[in-house]
Amino acid sequence: MKFTCERVQQLTLFLENRPGILADLCAHLCDRGVDVRAMTTLESTDTGAVRIVLDKPDEAREILSEDGVAHSTAECLAVQMPNYPGGLAEVARVLSLAGVNIDYIYGSSTAGSTTALGIFGVSDLERALAHLGRS
Repeated sequence: MKFTCERVQQLTLFLENRPGILADLCAHLCDRGVDVRAMTTLESTDTGAVRIVLDKPDEAREILSEDGVAHSTAECLAVQMPNYPGGLAEVARVLSLAGVNIDYIYGSSTAGSTTALGIFGVSDLERALAHLGRS
């Protein structure tokens, strides 16, 4: 199976872990015309890390810098994969056979949808793109 995949910029933000901080961030990005495509959070006691993929990562970095929000950028792989039992296994198998390690993944789908979106942090982005695109 051939997968639809693309290189995306992921921002990792380091935010205070308290009620309202994520709501404020999302509202602020929305007010500036930046849309969230995918997000996951990693919590700890005082500070949480937020991995976020946005439709306008350059604008988002500028907004975050203006606001003094600590962040870093990484290139990741966004994959549209089949939304049925084993769909993720197919992607993981292609990457495994290509010698690409999955460092982390987050994603979602909706009931009844034929596709799901996965955001993958991988050991070799170029190899992942090449192998998933021709699978």
